Amino acid sequence: MKWNEWLAAMSANNGEPSTEPAKASTDATLPPRIDRPNGRDRAKKPLTSSTTSLACLKVLQKMSMDRNAYEVRVKAATKEEAKDIASRSDRKLSLQEEQLQVQKDQVQIQRELHELQKADREERVMSIDLEKLSPWVQDYYINKQKQISAMSLRGDGSSGPRGQ
Repeated sequence: MKWNEWLAAMSANNGEPSTEPAKASTDATLPPRIDRPNGRDRAKKPLTSSTTSLACLKVLQKMSMDRNAYEVRVKAATKEEAKDIASRSDRKLSLQEEQLQVQKDQVQIQRELHELQKADREERVMSIDLEKLSPWVQDYYINKQKQISAMSLRGDGSSGPRGQ
């Protein structure tokens, strides 16, 4: 039967084999065409392909859900990290401000200390006993005492015309 179908297909297509099976011949002498029963492999094929498709689809869905959950976790972690960085930078800024204030206080203390030292020197110059000194040293201290008294009368903090 197969040979007859093939010959019929060859004659219909001028020598080219057909991919479609030939129609059942109308010849009454030939026995009717009997389809072969499904074999083991042919019976398993539809079951395997549909089961495989469902299994693959389930795996893909699970992967998609896992990926979405991962992205949500990453976004949450990124937001948490950004908050952490912001809080650290705020703390760093406050520490820097405190350090700047401490430095300003230190500068103010140094100025006050300098003023006290200057006042102490001026007091020593004003209270020195000029009788025991040589005449040229007496002249020096007399000029210094005049500068100090002129500054105190003016009320400015400079110690003379040259800043001495």
